[in-house]
Amino acid sequence: MNRNDVLSEIFTGLRISSDTYFRTHFAGDFSIAIPKEQRRIRIHLVLRGVCWLCMEGEPPVFLEEGDVVLIPDGAAQMIKSDPQLAEIGLGDLLAGGALQDGCLQVGEGPATTSLLCGFCQFDEELDHPILSSLPSSLRLRLQDLGSEPWLAATLKLIALEANFNGQGSSAILNRLIETIVIQSTRTLNAQPSEDAQTGFIAALADKSLARAITQIHRAPERNWQVTSLAKVAGMSRASFARHFIRHVGKTPMEYVRDWRLMRARSLLTDTNLSSDEIATRCGYTSLPSFSKLFKKRFGMGPGAFRKNGGRE
Repeated sequence: MNRNDVLSEIFTGLRISSDTYFRTHFAGDFSIAIPKEQRRIRIHLVLRGVCWLCMEGEPPVFLEEGDVVLIPDGAAQMIKSDPQLAEIGLGDLLAGGALQDGCLQVGEGPATTSLLCGFCQFDEELDHPILSSLPSSLRLRLQDLGSEPWLAATLKLIALEANFNGQGSSAILNRLIETIVIQSTRTLNAQPSEDAQTGFIAALADKSLARAITQIHRAPERNWQVTSLAKVAGMSRASFARHFIRHVGKTPMEYVRDWRLMRARSLLTDTNLSSDEIATRCGYTSLPSFSKLFKKRFGMGPGAFRKNGGRE
């Protein structure tokens, strides 16, 4: 295993999970407004035909068969056959009985456009700068993924499984949706765009900052200070602090605190370690100080959180 695998640790800590909303059967013209929904990355896979993704303040994005589009942060969006068409709300369609047997049907006759619509969600009480670093939308096209064969293979597999629609397809598609989100984030990390020079993805692409972030994740129990982290990064204290805030959006010590609490939350949920042991592993010298910070952040102490099954 790669001990420097920060992305895996982050997504594990965020407790990523996914599901499908529905398939679509669009015949003729269609224009559907999908409302904002917090803490979800929406995903649309074009199984057949073409459509447009429209978002406020963004140019329309043309999608064709085989394309996948990711929309982070549950942003409002519209799926249209023509960007100029007036839209109807998804809620109105659902209220009118358009969803039947897991398929959203709009229009009469044979389907000209079919989508698979799903989402990834995260622990509602957790946040991480990597989520705000994602672009407003991300289109993935097989013909553009020559240097990313693993991502191209996943796109092909998800399309095959969606069209197969056999026993176990739902569980398989859910895992593949999670895989697409993580692989896409990894691709952004490896090849940050020119207009994304700040943000957590850019921070991981910066060798100096990445060394410090990796050490925070590898050893949250250490008595980290800005000076010691700057030394790991090979930078002066002032330059490191300024550089870190610019990219990550919080101070180095705020990131240390938040990662420790995020890690503690995972250990409380997924292990039988005592609260004392978890406090030690997460860099707290005493259980009372750990409990106080945990309760301040999540509204209940670590013992109550574990007793409640890891739910608020």
